Formats: sequence, C-alpha cells, structure tokens
Amino acid sequence: MRDEMRAMLRIYKWPSQAFWRCLEVLALRQVEYDRPILEIGCGDGRFSSLIFEEIDEGIDVNPRSIEKCRRHTGRLYRAVRCQDARDLPDSGAKFGTIYANCVMEHIPDIEAVLAGCSRALRPGGKLVMTVPLVRMNEHLLFPWRWYAEMRQQQLVHVNLFTQEEWGAILRAAGFQRIEFRPYLAGEACRFWDSVDAPGALGFGRYRAAGVLGRTAAKLLPAGAKDWSVDRLSSWLAEKAKASGESGAACAVVAIACKTVKGNRQ
Repeated sequence: MRDEMRAMLRIYKWPSQAFWRCLEVLALRQVEYDRPILEIGCGDGRFSSLIFEEIDEGIDVNPRSIEKCRRHTGRLYRAVRCQDARDLPDSGAKFGTIYANCVMEHIPDIEAVLAGCSRALRPGGKLVMTVPLVRMNEHLLFPWRWYAEMRQQQLVHVNLFTQEEWGAILRAAGFQRIEFRPYLAGEACRFWDSVDAPGALGFGRYRAAGVLGRTAAKLLPAGAKDWSVDRLSSWLAEKAKASGESGAACAVVAIACKTVKGNRQ
C-alpha cells in the first residue's frame, strides 16, 4: 500500500487525490479486461499506465490532455483522439472492454453515453467503470445538506446515484450480469473529504490544491520532495488500512456485460 501511495503522489499534487486513486488502482487491478480495450476519459494516461500494459484506443474531451497523453505514456495507447464520450461512432460492435475511471459521474445525458458503449461492445463484452455513489454525501466532513451540495458542485458530479439506480440505467442501456465492487467505505470517504475540501477552495479553475502543489514542485529541493512524499505515503497508507472496507460503500467499480441476443436478464 505504501509503495502504491508513493506512486500516486508522484502523479497527483494533493494527498486526497492520491488517496482516492490508490484505492481505485488496487480495485481495478482485480478486474479481467478483454481486448480490444477502449478507455473513455483517458486524461494524460498516467493513471491507466499503473494498471494496463496496453490499451487499444483512448479518448478524452480535453485536447490538452490528449497531447500530454501522447507525450508521456509511450506505447501504452495504440491510438488516442480528442472525442466526447457522447459522440461514440456507431462503427460496429468491436470492443471487448470499455473502461472509464471516474468519468461517468461527470457526463450529462449518461443514458445516451451508456447506450453508445453498449453499441460499441461486442456481444458479451463488458463495461468497467468506477463511480462515486450518492451515499458519499452521508460520509463527508460535515453532515449539512448545503455542504454536500457545495461539494457536489465543486466536484462536478452530475450523476450521483445509488447502486440500484446505476443497475437500472445500465440494464436499460443493454447490459446484464451487473456487479458492484466497493472500494471506498464511509470512514475512508470522510477522511478523503477532510483533506480534499481545503484543496478545493478557490475560484474557477484556480484551486488551492493546484496552486500549492505547483509551488511546492518548483520551490522544494529534491531531498525535501523525497522526504515529504515518503512521509505522506506512509500516513495515507496507514489511514487507508485503518479505514478498511467495512461500512457503507461510497464508491464502486461497476462491471456490466453487454446483453447477448436471446439471453437478456
């Protein structure tokens, strides 16, 4: 766990991001992925490089992220392109896996996106996605409704559902054999929010987490950076172990198989 946290802190500027992403990596490595693989919301690709050796196609709506992905991930992606997930081409069912990490909760018109995913998967192919659940609002730093609404707006969470609601939406899009694997429990969610909320302070795209992270990267000498990463990784790993997996699921890996014709469940 400590080594995983250290790897995350090399990628993410704020400890809460590393904490959440580390738990995701550990959960996503337990999933089997069939080729060819399409990743929705690939970003700069560094997160997925900790899970996959090769991804066939990656898309992202942000052109700057696509350029970074091409520069920093080498041969991880066989192809990447700038594209909105709502505009998946109807070019035949060819993918064995569509993978999306912390993406689907941010996209409006999610039903159309999932229907597009179903069309792009071959029969029996699967959609693998990580999503926070609406229950996370019950396990934030403060129990007040206005606070939960503020955090949802800060995090740009358009789709916060229960497992049951996600299941219904996925089935309506043509998926079956839907499995949810929790990876963030209530206590871990509350710890994450206690660290993340201060970093979210700011205006527009200028947030404390980004400003402080970039400042530290520029001003701290190499030895101080290594020391701080080592200390933070130990602290975050201890918090993750102490939080455990018991209690309410606040985020899950959802695995949904495309309906095979004549075998709809």
